[in-house]
Amino acid sequence: MSNLNLSAEQINRIIGQRVKGSEREIAKQYANTLNEIRKELAKLYEKYETGGVLTYAEMAKYDRLRKFLKQIDRLLDTCYKSLKKLIYDVLGESYLDGYYLTAWAVETDTLSKLAYSLVSADVITAMIENPISGLTLSQRLEKNRANIIYTIQQEITQGLVKGETYRTMANRIKSALEGDTVKAMRIVRTEAHRVKESGKLDAAIHANKNGVIMLKEWNTMQDERVRPGVGKKSGANHRMLDGKKIPVDKDFNDGLSKGKAPGLLPAAGSSINCRCFLTYSVEKVEKPDAKELEGMVFEQWKKERLKK
Repeated sequence: MSNLNLSAEQINRIIGQRVKGSEREIAKQYANTLNEIRKELAKLYEKYETGGVLTYAEMAKYDRLRKFLKQIDRLLDTCYKSLKKLIYDVLGESYLDGYYLTAWAVETDTLSKLAYSLVSADVITAMIENPISGLTLSQRLEKNRANIIYTIQQEITQGLVKGETYRTMANRIKSALEGDTVKAMRIVRTEAHRVKESGKLDAAIHANKNGVIMLKEWNTMQDERVRPGVGKKSGANHRMLDGKKIPVDKDFNDGLSKGKAPGLLPAAGSSINCRCFLTYSVEKVEKPDAKELEGMVFEQWKKERLKK
């Protein structure tokens, strides 16, 4: 098996494991935030409930409601700061895996020295913030943060107006946070997929510019979830792209939008929860000049070949 094929399997496995781990951490962060909100809510019921319920009129006294909602805002802000750091760490590592493993595979398969270098933090940040769908990742996370704060404020206010019990109110908040947890997990899956494919593509484009002419091939998971599934209507058709090979600098067209790799097509219907991936092959090597690369394993290559 060529290293290009081997690296594709390694990248998918490594990043798949990383995403699963991040999803567990996301669920844990939201669970902790819910527990903190429940504690604050329980304190209010203990102090101000009448007959097991807490009313809006009671909470409107002495600015109690505003102060409580401000506490909730602080708890959610803390959650989102931790969430953002987690997501950015996962994405940065995923990009580097895609880039370095593909670079190693190209050089060792073609026995060509192509002047790959260590990826700078600025390049990683710019890649993460690339506004493929119109908003940067920071903007999307901020939008979600504002939405969940508003939603929970509305749920609390409605619960108070209805004079609900602590259990009912806590369940309102739990449902809202569970919905936001799903959104966060979808973001990390979609974005990790995007940056993985970006890293692979950038490494292949670098090779292409330095004398190793590359082709890229679209691959689906070949199951019923591939766009469009049987009986489903979708402007994006990834089934028709399965097995399609084109030069690395050209765009794929799935019928809804165009882009250079899965996850890099701008329409939401093309990229959200997409599981397709690219594999690469060498069309022509203009100047193989490094027989010493033959058989070099990734860790050795990384140590000897990546220059600052």
